[in-house]
Amino acid sequence: MIIFWRLMFGHLLADFTFQTNLINRWKRNSIRGMLVHCAAHPICYAALTYPYLNDVWVDAPFFPLNGWACVLVLFAAHFIEDQWRVFNVFKSEASDNTLYFILDQLIHYFVIFAVIPGSLRGAVVTGLMPEKWPVLGCLFVLVTHASTVFIYFLEKDFLGAAYPGAREKYLAMGQRLALALCFLVPGNVWPLLALGWLSIMHYARKKKYVDSSRLGFYAGGGAAAFCGLSARLIYYCR
Repeated sequence: MIIFWRLMFGHLLADFTFQTNLINRWKRNSIRGMLVHCAAHPICYAALTYPYLNDVWVDAPFFPLNGWACVLVLFAAHFIEDQWRVFNVFKSEASDNTLYFILDQLIHYFVIFAVIPGSLRGAVVTGLMPEKWPVLGCLFVLVTHASTVFIYFLEKDFLGAAYPGAREKYLAMGQRLALALCFLVPGNVWPLLALGWLSIMHYARKKKYVDSSRLGFYAGGGAAAFCGLSARLIYYCR
């Protein structure tokens, strides 16, 4: 599972953190933009799995694939899936909704799972999470940029809301990240800190210092609590 979590971290970075609004618009209107977006994936994959790229990941009977080949497979699969999504949404006028977003991500995760090796030469692998840092990295992206996109789709589907502006987007990300970090404070004071920060978030929304819907507030708070608690369990309990 070493490769799986590193690839997952790379995917989340390339698909959310490094996919700016400019690149997102560009990929929807141009093959060149799509290639730029998809190229971020093999760069992240290679950087995070570099020590294992020469090892065989998929030991097929007649055509074994090493890490480099699997990274190229992931690049090609991501390009095909994203291009298909753009075609369906903008050419066939399919609904680009929350379920479509979740399905799109699940397909990417399935392809990643399909190329992970059963074992790595010279690596001692124990458990589902042999390394903490890539899993914690995944949780960081989930609570920040990935949650932004997920909450946008929820608000778009249920409230007809538009994508948040830069100020609203990064302020909400900062609030979620701060709440998640409360869960990582050592000792027994972290529940009080989390509740205190959640109260501040609620007060800021009530006084309209932050432009947030009720759905966005609870979805964001839930995502932050889930990621923060998961991070605490991984960091302190393993």
